[in-house]
Amino acid sequence: MSALYDVSQASAVGAGLFSPAGSVRDYDLSKLVAGYKRTIASRYRAIRPDEVDVLPRGSLLVSPKIDGEMWFLVLDASQDEGQRVAAVAPNGKVITGDVPFLNEAREVVLPRVSGQLVLAGELFAIRRDARPRHGDLARALSGGADAEVQRVGFHAFDLLTGGDTKDPGPMPEYETRLEAMRRLFEGGKRVQAIKTVPVEGADRVRELYGEWVEGGKGEGLVIRSKEIGRTFKLKPVFTLDAAVIGFTERTDEVDAVRSLLLAVMKEDGQFQIVGSCGNMGSLELRQELYGKLAPETIESSYSYASSSGALYRFVKPTLVVEVKVTDVQNEDSAGRPIKRMVLELAGDRWVPVAPMVGVSILHPVLDRVREDKRVESTDVRASQLLERVFIDDVDEKAEKVERPVSEVVRREVWVKSMKGSQMVRKLLVWKTNKHETDPDYPAYVVHWTDYSPNRKDPIKRDVRLAPDEAAATTIAEEMVADGVKRGWEPA
Repeated sequence: MSALYDVSQASAVGAGLFSPAGSVRDYDLSKLVAGYKRTIASRYRAIRPDEVDVLPRGSLLVSPKIDGEMWFLVLDASQDEGQRVAAVAPNGKVITGDVPFLNEAREVVLPRVSGQLVLAGELFAIRRDARPRHGDLARALSGGADAEVQRVGFHAFDLLTGGDTKDPGPMPEYETRLEAMRRLFEGGKRVQAIKTVPVEGADRVRELYGEWVEGGKGEGLVIRSKEIGRTFKLKPVFTLDAAVIGFTERTDEVDAVRSLLLAVMKEDGQFQIVGSCGNMGSLELRQELYGKLAPETIESSYSYASSSGALYRFVKPTLVVEVKVTDVQNEDSAGRPIKRMVLELAGDRWVPVAPMVGVSILHPVLDRVREDKRVESTDVRASQLLERVFIDDVDEKAEKVERPVSEVVRREVWVKSMKGSQMVRKLLVWKTNKHETDPDYPAYVVHWTDYSPNRKDPIKRDVRLAPDEAAATTIAEEMVADGVKRGWEPA
């Protein structure tokens, strides 16, 4: 039988082996663990403590949310000795060999397994003085042969394939899978089935939140509803003080902000983008923000588009806002580190330095403008993020990376005179030449400019991204067909 894992590039982790991303050789297993995070775990709905009443009525299964990393415990008695028990990450990292939690799984769980058993769960590092934190796991797995692997535990929360001698599977109902996990892990200490309590209604959920989360035993709650087949994550609200470095405008209102581009500051003064916020309440506040930001507009060598395709107008970093978010993530749905651009101010111009490992903020809501804070490395420090996620060397200085120069592949301009004024419409298509070395860049960009001096807003822009030349051409032709009609002449 062919090996499930490639350990040829493995390094020591205690007395065991730690293999890098992409070390799962079995295609079906690799697809299973990568797909689970994308299609199942990423669909969890995040809710705040003040939103508990949105939970569905009826029976709920409530578990503590452990602050670690999602990994998979894979047990297969048909494999060779060294590959019968392993921990696998969604991106294909693998832990095998003489590691305490794997040894316990080998002793307690493996004799009860039927078929190839794959369990999703939380890998975490045990702390004596407090609940586990995400960063504790990274530290426990570092240090090579001296890694503190005796601190690592695994709590399973789902069963993907296989079963036990009583029920070999498959098991479509979650309650059935939960019972099988309890049987499999009975007697385990480092490896266990996640603690799960059946409840009825939101009031009992609030009680468990107070006991487990506010009591310091867990990061949050995971709540499963059998009736609607949905899973909810309930976590404390996380607040972040960030610098506003750009904004987009609303098209349906005059002089009003649509969304803000937010960044935090590293110790050396560099800024790193963390995301955008478009949920900010009243029109009056949006207009007030526009009045503050519009006069501060400056040039930028870096472009950032909103989800609707509008380009952010970059501004001097003078305004600090506090946003509430339901969660902060440092990995995407495939388990890859999220990278965000680091920028520097060169006089009155923003200059991109390089993308570095960063975060994505989920469901941000503008809470208030912090008039009492300044844009400096203390008030909008990047290390705030460590309260929710672990980022190795969060204040590490970004070094500029030289990239291939973009290439203009199409440029067309049309003009039209009306009421003594000349209107201009311009199409620009360019190939970035950067997408093969940096996934943050698209292959092609299509830019449409509509200038009409008699309008309240003279310049309107539309930016579209394309994965290849054919898609870019299609987008460009659609823009021309919609924007160049009777009366427009080539310039």
